Amino acid sequence: MPVQAREVTRDTRGYIKLALDFLENPKTAPLSPVTKLKLLELWIYCARNRTEGRVTAAQARRLVPGRIREVFTVARCWHQHDCTTATPCQHGACTPSVPCGREFFTMHDYERHQTVPGPASARGKDTRGYLKLSVDFLENRKTGPLTPVTKLKLIELWIYCARNRTNGVIADGQARKIAPPRIRDALTTAGSWEHHACTTAAPCQHGACTPNTPCGHGFFTMHDYRRHQTHYLDPTTRAEQARSAGRKGGLAKAANRRDGPSETASVAARAPASNAGASHNSQVINTSTPVGFPPYEPDAWEEKPLPPPRPAPRPRHGGDDVADRLNAAAPEVPATQALRRRVLARLAPDAVEVLADPDAGAIRHAQAQAELDRAEAVIDARAEYLASGDVVENPDIDRLFDPHGQNGYARRTAAAHNPLPTPDPISAGEVRAMAYRLARDHIDAITRQGGNPPGPAREALRAELETMLSQGTHQDLLRTELRAMRETGMWAASKLRERLAKVAA
Repeated sequence: MPVQAREVTRDTRGYIKLALDFLENPKTAPLSPVTKLKLLELWIYCARNRTEGRVTAAQARRLVPGRIREVFTVARCWHQHDCTTATPCQHGACTPSVPCGREFFTMHDYERHQTVPGPASARGKDTRGYLKLSVDFLENRKTGPLTPVTKLKLIELWIYCARNRTNGVIADGQARKIAPPRIRDALTTAGSWEHHACTTAAPCQHGACTPNTPCGHGFFTMHDYRRHQTHYLDPTTRAEQARSAGRKGGLAKAANRRDGPSETASVAARAPASNAGASHNSQVINTSTPVGFPPYEPDAWEEKPLPPPRPAPRPRHGGDDVADRLNAAAPEVPATQALRRRVLARLAPDAVEVLADPDAGAIRHAQAQAELDRAEAVIDARAEYLASGDVVENPDIDRLFDPHGQNGYARRTAAAHNPLPTPDPISAGEVRAMAYRLARDHIDAITRQGGNPPGPAREALRAELETMLSQGTHQDLLRTELRAMRETGMWAASKLRERLAKVAA
């Protein structure tokens, strides 16, 4: 179905230019996902406030944590200056003649990459291709709730489309290479893309696929890609538009010569010629000419059934995962009644405490028992989901989740998709299993973010975690500090000990 002109409306929001090599650039590639997003947030701040790449030290402290500011300085993503007559920050009441004297930062090569006021001849032009990233990307209601890694994967998908000029179309195979299943599901839920089947009416045109012989594989279309990004035409369509524009211009000139040099005829002849020139100049961006790709609006695909959802992954069996579950390091479903009671204590700690108190009163006991019943239903829903990949409606259990409404099944379904909490370790085997799991997940996350931990790092971190857990350090505190270390790419066990010492002080 051809894309109508009224459907491709212009996006009037401000944007920053994001180079297509942003994710693999030698300067930005080693940064963690959170650090990359903080760098984008600074660029967006400069574009939105028209600071020409300057950020005051006070604003930098409000936007960026201290550990990430140090990473920016080491990676030379910005440069530190003092506000003087030669280098004024021009924030607030600061002027070149009366500088404020405070510290500020300038983003590296901001004037080369972004649009800034002033003559273009005063700065070097960046000739690389770029992506338009709207200034509300980080807080937009659609992209704001996504995790940092999911946001970067979405940017990577846009970069792939811009670099390969696919106009927002991505084949199934390429989507699997770029984004893992959990991120693909998150993007589908958020409406960031839509899945379609490759048919004669809507071919993907990837590889050997043509409208006459579709490949039959599925593909995705990025939501509203043609509204926000550069729209490329195939050579045949571009040549046809050029011929059409030339024909209109020639007819306008002939009409001008035929009607004579009168003012009225001159004005009437100039209008079609200018329209023809505008049509010729806009043949690349925001065109309404069909290019053979399927439309991005969802209404055109309502009659085409989508493929059935993939079943949820079953819990793995064998090796360390079984030891972790049996030792209560990360139970998917409690295997014993004792372990079930400990998981309930993490799900509803106040209810367990009230039921253990004989002086709490009958009303508080009844309320605590109802809360404990809901926690039991959470465990049962999680077990049902892992066993079958689905949660069937059950009015008796749904009533426990929402006694005053009709969405108990929705709440139980959402609870079934979340992993159960990890109970506190008791025995030496549980402490050892939890330390192993925490160290393994931390080192693996650092490696996925581009870090290169040494070989003994995992064992050193495991030994340190086992010692801390044995000494009574709570697992929630360890998880919080490990999460903060991952944001800056740290893996050393000694750093964890230092951070805990600062918290204790």
